[in-house]
Amino acid sequence: MKRKSPQYCGLAFLLVALLLTGLSFSAGTASAGDEDSGDMLATLSKELKLSDEQTKKLGPAIQKFVNTVDGLKTDQEKEDAEPDALVKGVKKAQDELNEELKEIFTPEQFKQYEAMKEKALKGMFNDLAEIQLMDLQPKVGFSDDQLKQLVPIMGDSLYQVVAIAWENAGKRLRPAQKIKLAKTMKNIQKESRDAISKVLTPEQLQTWDKIKEQAKNK
Repeated sequence: MKRKSPQYCGLAFLLVALLLTGLSFSAGTASAGDEDSGDMLATLSKELKLSDEQTKKLGPAIQKFVNTVDGLKTDQEKEDAEPDALVKGVKKAQDELNEELKEIFTPEQFKQYEAMKEKALKGMFNDLAEIQLMDLQPKVGFSDDQLKQLVPIMGDSLYQVVAIAWENAGKRLRPAQKIKLAKTMKNIQKESRDAISKVLTPEQLQTWDKIKEQAKNK
């Protein structure tokens, strides 16, 4: 039996949490864990201006998705769980939900729904970035104003990395695809580091790089 590494499990559950966050559209909250299918239905019905008939069809679709994900997460806790089952299962459930939503929503409503998800996810990544930066602030010595400038830089970098990880999770990549993926990740890191270097002083940047290198080697 293949064993799951702590790193893999952490990534898998993070990806699932992020997906659910995108579905919750909860302004001011970073987690979808407190949102049930009824909350999602009420939010979508209001924001997308759904008709009574659309809302009636949407309820079972969301409930099915939530139940499927809950079941997958429960299964993943079992001793003999397959390492890839959670991510593959959630991606399949997401695809099935999207197909149902395309049948329920108008093209414009579906476009708005996708934009709402993206906004919610980016907001969560900014929150995660801010937490990380608050931990780094006393070590690097940047000001509160610098912190505010760094949040969207790190938040966007996190968003891009996890979006790519989610897109490729569970896939068998050929060597050429792995090389291309590695280059993409490197470019994201470089662009983020370049943007950060424009906010921090040379001394702060040197300390920043040292801390990042130490974390990488742990």
